[in-house]
Amino acid sequence: MKKRINVENLQPGTIAKQNLYSKRDELLIGEGTIITEKHLAVLNKRNIFELYIQSSKDDEIMEIIAKEFTQLEDLDLEFGKKGFEKLTDSKISIKIDKKLAEKSSVPDTPSGMPLKVGITQLKPGERSKEYLNDISLAYKNAREKTRYVLDALVKGNTNCSSEISNIIKQFTNIFLTDKNILLNISGTNPDSDEYLYHHSLNVCILSINIAASYGYNKKQVLEIGVGALLHDIGMLLIPNEIRYKHDRFSKEDFYEVQKHPILGLHLLEKVRGLPESTMYISYQVHERENSTGYPKQRGSHLIHRYAKLVQVADVYEALSSPRPHRPAYLPYQAAETLIKMAKAGLIASDFVKAFLTYMSLYPIGSLVLLSNQCLAKVVDTNKIASDKPVVSVLTDSNGSFLPKQSIYQLDLLQNEDLQIEQALSFSNYKNISIMDGF
Repeated sequence: MKKRINVENLQPGTIAKQNLYSKRDELLIGEGTIITEKHLAVLNKRNIFELYIQSSKDDEIMEIIAKEFTQLEDLDLEFGKKGFEKLTDSKISIKIDKKLAEKSSVPDTPSGMPLKVGITQLKPGERSKEYLNDISLAYKNAREKTRYVLDALVKGNTNCSSEISNIIKQFTNIFLTDKNILLNISGTNPDSDEYLYHHSLNVCILSINIAASYGYNKKQVLEIGVGALLHDIGMLLIPNEIRYKHDRFSKEDFYEVQKHPILGLHLLEKVRGLPESTMYISYQVHERENSTGYPKQRGSHLIHRYAKLVQVADVYEALSSPRPHRPAYLPYQAAETLIKMAKAGLIASDFVKAFLTYMSLYPIGSLVLLSNQCLAKVVDTNKIASDKPVVSVLTDSNGSFLPKQSIYQLDLLQNEDLQIEQALSFSNYKNISIMDGF
């Protein structure tokens, strides 16, 4: 139930005692905000004459959950409640399941000094053009190395662990000084012929951030990064006519896809120098908390926590990248879906929260339209208000692009008169580059 409030009854100078929403569940005035004439003028300009109070105390989550998700068609959501035929056990999968059942022999919780304790964060004005070019080049080179490593493993090369480790260390070092630029480049769109390599690298980058946000130490973050980079290697053994199919998978197609975690295990067990957790992640990244995933329909207590973490990165990256059968979701829609899946008991809510801590509801690097009609890019988060990030303003209120030297930053938490009105797609703004605003 919602309590309705007429805008005409709001008095300038009063303090909002609760979050106030539109009829469509859009947060308009936050709890504790001093209502001003400008607030009322903006509401009047938008023809909003009624506000609503949510009955739940968890307003931010309810704002997301209460919305209609009619356009969200993730495979995990569609097939997740139907279950799958169980695939034949292998010796390595039986060994993993046995160790996970014992639990105490599989450490997967944070320990020691969290990696995030030592991080610093560059701001847009502190990044030179040369620095941004270096980051772009590092990402491009890492994607090429990812392609080389995955293809080499499929061909039987078992001596790739040092190359894998170097990729993870490079991005972990960038994280320590500039996690926001790392999250930004993870939004790079793939070339049409290299989706799997692109996906693997971006899931790795996102997993490094989630792991650090959650409190894992440096060694654990590096291990999680390795598993994330290799989590989908078994897909390279799935026939190309299925991998590159332009229509949605049939039941028969999806049964073939379900085999890739076990196929990946057979590749990874031969590779020397990998952390043991790499196989847990590859094997279980597509399992679900409520036992509706694949390949073995294992429930929460039998899923390694590293795999649960990479699940979050895997789902977000898959949604926010284009697929042959659908365009990319907006980053905001992908973040909404994570919350919905956590609420439905499909993925671990604690890792979704860790994702949102560093990414926010409007993920870093995404485009938004502000209530003053300026186009902006999200460049930083506010931990106490994930719906009010820091943005770089790219245009004036008429939509004219600002000169690069005139782009400026706004903290929406400190600018009560401004809010995000709409999330936007990059596809409509071809002249905006990945590094603009940073």
